Amino acid sequence: MKFRVELFLVYLSGKGVVILAGKTKITKQFIISQTVLYVFIMAFVIAFKSIFGDKNTLVGVMGITAILMLTQINLTISPGKNLLKLIIINLGIGIFTYLANLNIWLAIPINFIGIFIIAYTFYYNLKSPVYLPFSLQYLFLLSTPITAAELPMRLLSLLVAPVGIMIVQFIINKNKTTKVGNKLIGSICDNLIKKINSNENKDDINKSIKSNANEFRKIVYDNRKDNFYVTEEGRIKLNIVIILEKLSNLLDEKINNKVILNDLIICLQELKLSLGKEDNLKDINNKINNLIKKYKKEDIKDLVTLRILNTINMLSISLEELKSLGKENYNTIKASEDIPEKYKMVNIHKKEFYKKSVKFSYAIRVSLGITISAFIADYFKFAEGRWIYFTTFAIIIPIYELSKKKLKDRMFATLVGGVIIVLLFTIFKNVLVRMLIIMAAGYLRAYTSTYRYGTIYTTICAIGAVAMSGGAVVLTINRILFVILGTIIAIIINRFVLPVRMKDANEELLGTYRDVLYGMLNEVYEEAINQNDNTHKMDTLLLVTTMIEERLAVNNSDFITEEDNGYFDKVRILIIDIYQLYTLVKRSEIKQNNEYMIEDLKKLSNVSNINIDNTIKDVEEHINIAKGIDNKIIFASIRGVLSGIKELKDSNKALPE
Repeated sequence: MKFRVELFLVYLSGKGVVILAGKTKITKQFIISQTVLYVFIMAFVIAFKSIFGDKNTLVGVMGITAILMLTQINLTISPGKNLLKLIIINLGIGIFTYLANLNIWLAIPINFIGIFIIAYTFYYNLKSPVYLPFSLQYLFLLSTPITAAELPMRLLSLLVAPVGIMIVQFIINKNKTTKVGNKLIGSICDNLIKKINSNENKDDINKSIKSNANEFRKIVYDNRKDNFYVTEEGRIKLNIVIILEKLSNLLDEKINNKVILNDLIICLQELKLSLGKEDNLKDINNKINNLIKKYKKEDIKDLVTLRILNTINMLSISLEELKSLGKENYNTIKASEDIPEKYKMVNIHKKEFYKKSVKFSYAIRVSLGITISAFIADYFKFAEGRWIYFTTFAIIIPIYELSKKKLKDRMFATLVGGVIIVLLFTIFKNVLVRMLIIMAAGYLRAYTSTYRYGTIYTTICAIGAVAMSGGAVVLTINRILFVILGTIIAIIINRFVLPVRMKDANEELLGTYRDVLYGMLNEVYEEAINQNDNTHKMDTLLLVTTMIEERLAVNNSDFITEEDNGYFDKVRILIIDIYQLYTLVKRSEIKQNNEYMIEDLKKLSNVSNINIDNTIKDVEEHINIAKGIDNKIIFASIRGVLSGIKELKDSNKALPE
């Protein structure tokens, strides 16, 4: 049996299928799942090859890679539109690579445009990019030329992945907000109860709550229609998660009223039980409503107790709303406004079209690098010249500092992997044994979570597969030389062509964070004075903050300090307070009916130009003179937001201006 370098390189590169393993703890279940996955992939590729032929085997490899990688995002909210997009991009890759292989000079503009479109379209600043399977498919089809007579079969083979992606999407991601979201909410409830009952350090509990809340927010973020409209189920359950996060924050404060904590545990247990797997909300509000009625008879002045009561009341309202909605209407979208211009994808793409944008810079650099590398490989007719543009693609990454580390890892892995395969193939001459070595390396790749060590296995598989036809040492030397050449090209481009450093990327994200935060404050005031329902805008702003936090954490994983983590925890608390205030205002009757409240919210929307200390004092007076618990709670929430902003401005890391 003759192996193809490309097949094993794609499958075993660690950038596709096995990326799903991440830093998963290796358990018996994990080993079984990886083994089954490995066998399934091999069977799929063999079947694909038998149907579409040798020259399209790589289409099958990249197809299964894309199917598995894209499970991380939800495409089921607009299945028809997403299927059409996937078909267009796949057929476009097939046509572009066919034309590029007709003439090396024609290939220059075609490769540049083709790779730029893929990188720019599928690179996301705020969530994990998905350009990888499409970019790799482009490169592998570029390295496998076909004739005009073979083009129809190739285009037909390229239709398999889009259909497969959508089928798997419906299996895994359909109703994900219910299936996965309810488990996350239940886990948050468990952690809150543990937090109430614990007298020890609660940092680990807080981290777990934050992690589960983030995962839920990402589910809702991916399930928006047209990247803006949130489903009714997503909207209501997002509000429930925010309420639970707010409760977690309140539990970190000094609470004098211990009775309310016991009542809160009852509410949390009721919430988890009622959501369960499929939302059984028949009797959800009885216990919670009885608790609220009990406290309404009391004249409560303690701010923390008031805010806990408010969150319980808001929880009751949200659950009643979810109950009234009915499961059959979970995916409906109530759109009272058109998508604002700034949230339309075409305008988002335009906004990021400038030289210091991470998205634009990366698209330019990677398309230029691959274009140059492919030209060199074709012009000099290098038999294994594909290694040049594969290496260039691997080392050109969005942020300059991260590319330097990846460069060192790549060189180390190539040398070590090359030495290992030379030694093994020198010792073992039997073809069957060599096949087993390659397959074992591919299987073991699933158990590595770092780029450096994963690439060692990749190198063993790649060079070993080529060496099956003879000359392992020569092939290793050739590959190392081509890797070095590709590395040089990547270094030059990373260093001199629109380099974006960590500082630039952070400034871009923090600038967006600042705009989102002040945008949320303005939405609260707009809701107070207008009858317009801007819920979708507010939800999107909230969800974007989560994506920014996660992207900052990923980009700066080696540099973030405890002080940085503490600062962003405070910002997150502030954002939760703002969102809760918005919900309170939306559900109240204050519009134009409460002069003090409207004025306080107006000041809040212009917080960078007011004296915060004086404003806090004014709001405290308004709390004392306000009539009714509902008004007191809103004023208390305004004060909480102002205090959060003041704390950030008084810290060493001031709120971004």
